[in-house]
Amino acid sequence: MVSRSDLLLSFIYAWGKSKKNNESIPSVTHLQKEIFLLCRRTPFIDMKEIYHFEPLWYGPFSKELSGDLTDFQSRGLISFDELRLTNRGFKIAASVWNNLSDFEKQQIYYVKSTFNYMSLKELLDTVYSRYPKFTKRSALKKEVVDKYFAEFLQENKITEEDVVSAVNLAKEALKQ
Repeated sequence: MVSRSDLLLSFIYAWGKSKKNNESIPSVTHLQKEIFLLCRRTPFIDMKEIYHFEPLWYGPFSKELSGDLTDFQSRGLISFDELRLTNRGFKIAASVWNNLSDFEKQQIYYVKSTFNYMSLKELLDTVYSRYPKFTKRSALKKEVVDKYFAEFLQENKITEEDVVSAVNLAKEALKQ
């Protein structure tokens, strides 16, 4: 089985539609969703337990993946400027890549070339439609936002009058 760090390095190293190794990933949110989708494909199905994804504001999120990215950045293996490998990271990832099976490489290519070029909205729509249980805390779902604000108002003892007053002040500010 591929280790967590090897999977992540390999994914960043892989090419997608560009056919160039180390193809940049549009955002950390993209990377989270792409690794989530990869971990649901054979031969990486066991990785979904290692990268324990949970529903968060933009669908599936892994604290472990986030921690690995921070660790890779502090070790000088990745750059967040374009979310790609540094020269040092590229050399390490190339070695890891060469130890993957052809089938593992094909699955990585498939996920990266399919989802890396989607807009964030398209990617989230795809993930949400395929895995609806990961949308229960999504900030993009109206009922989640409504519940958040209702709890916020209640916890902070904000009245309906306070909300109406704030909205009226905002309207006045927009007119100016």
